[in-house]
Amino acid sequence: MKSIKPGRGPSMMNAIGSAAAAIFGVIWTLSAISMGAPIFFALFGVVFVLMGIGQAIYNYKNATGENRFSEYDITSSSEESDPLNDYFGRSRQDSSHISQSNETPADGEGKRFCPYCGSEVEPQYLYCSKCGKKLP
Repeated sequence: MKSIKPGRGPSMMNAIGSAAAAIFGVIWTLSAISMGAPIFFALFGVVFVLMGIGQAIYNYKNATGENRFSEYDITSSSEESDPLNDYFGRSRQDSSHISQSNETPADGEGKRFCPYCGSEVEPQYLYCSKCGKKLP
């Protein structure tokens, strides 16, 4: 299994943005209380502060930590089946046959898709017409 991790720069920028949102939440809460606004306006500010602090801590740890959180995991069909294939009734064997072969099934029902961008490709193509990558 391979994973995609966010960069340290974007994580640090998200931490700074979340801290700014928490500060905004404090200002919102104090303003709502001082103006005598209904209580739910002040509670909205408190929720904003809590979410901002939580996100700031998470993103800061992700930017500075040795083991960063993986946003996405990339697995092969042998490790984990694709739930959309299961939902639409295509078995694991059917999808592996289509993705590994340059031919479509004889009955014409199967379609071939680019493993990189997911667009439909013609069986005779060697390269994807959308992303341009060589097809397996």
